[in-house]
Amino acid sequence: MKEKIRYSGKHWLTIFLCFLLFLLANASTADSENIILPKLSEANGWDYSLVLSLATVAGVSSVVGNLLLGKLCEKFGGKFSIILGLVLTSVFVFIYGTAKSYPVFVFGLIGTICCGQSVSFFGANSIVANWFPKTKGLAMGFISVGPPVGTIVMVSILNEVIAKTSLRGGVIAIVAALIIMALVSLLFIHNTPEEAGTTPDNLKASARSSKEPSIEGKLTPNDLLKSKAFWSVAAICGICNMSQTGLMAQWLVRYSGSGISEGKAAFMLSVCAVCGIFGSMISGTIENKLGTKKGFMVLAIWFILALLLNFTNVMPLVYLSVPMFGLSITLYQIFMPAFELSVFGKENFKVVNGLVFPIVCMCGQLTFLVIALCLRTFGEVRFAYIVFAILLAVAIGLSRRL
Repeated sequence: MKEKIRYSGKHWLTIFLCFLLFLLANASTADSENIILPKLSEANGWDYSLVLSLATVAGVSSVVGNLLLGKLCEKFGGKFSIILGLVLTSVFVFIYGTAKSYPVFVFGLIGTICCGQSVSFFGANSIVANWFPKTKGLAMGFISVGPPVGTIVMVSILNEVIAKTSLRGGVIAIVAALIIMALVSLLFIHNTPEEAGTTPDNLKASARSSKEPSIEGKLTPNDLLKSKAFWSVAAICGICNMSQTGLMAQWLVRYSGSGISEGKAAFMLSVCAVCGIFGSMISGTIENKLGTKKGFMVLAIWFILALLLNFTNVMPLVYLSVPMFGLSITLYQIFMPAFELSVFGKENFKVVNGLVFPIVCMCGQLTFLVIALCLRTFGEVRFAYIVFAILLAVAIGLSRRL
């Protein structure tokens, strides 16, 4: 008989802290860039188009740093990665947020992206793998609420701080939040539930015999790079990241190209983000109930339908697609650790995650190339949605073979 999951207070505290880590990681990277970059460009008299180009270069360059940070997480554990990432992110945010020259700006932004991402995707994900190997989707459903909440809260708070103080004051506020979270993590985060006097998923040992991973035994990086399953997982998660990044990063441009006002497009983005808060928890519950492969197929099909409805440019269908996207905007945050655990097991999670995540990040950057090609060929961002829909169908096919 399947034992009902009842998390203890320590498990809920771990989920809440990981939620905060995902929120802060997103707030100090993507969200802060949206606010700081135009203000920093204006303050220094820089060409904003050049600033955006340099930001893209920084995003691609961060993949190299992710490989190193992934190895550090593998060797020293999730808690170490979280604390190191938070402290270094605070330093790099200050460097790029107060930069007076392009080289210093690029250096600080590369460090911010690398270290900020390591906090969530290496550190927090490693903690989740140890604490919730059986109910990973359920836990990540709550934790991945962090980015959409951060997007909603960050814009208003940071703009208010900058308006009342200065750009430097806003940057210092981010730095302070990161340092405080580093101290909280030092005191309250544990690498394993056993260190906190409890058990994974708060289950007895007899109830923890969940389905064995598809691939058993300790694997080396060389073993993984030769594995078809590894490349399938990397491709599935990379496609999810590419689709999500393309959807969210070019949201306003997509609608302005179809004659929709920026104000209405911004409101639609807010609706999507609010729906994403609930959508994340629903997605996590679906993964927990149906399993990783079936859950992914259901949600990927949902994402494809939303993309196709939005592509039509028929306004009632476009409006319908917006809340539908809310169920999809945390797809890769939930399913990357889920696939890594279900296919390779907890024993191999750190080494797998350390290699998969940089590949997934690179795929996220490739979305801008896809959008640029669609803009050049068809004149509108929405044509990229057809590409994303086709790629998601490929991802479904790959997941069926795992």
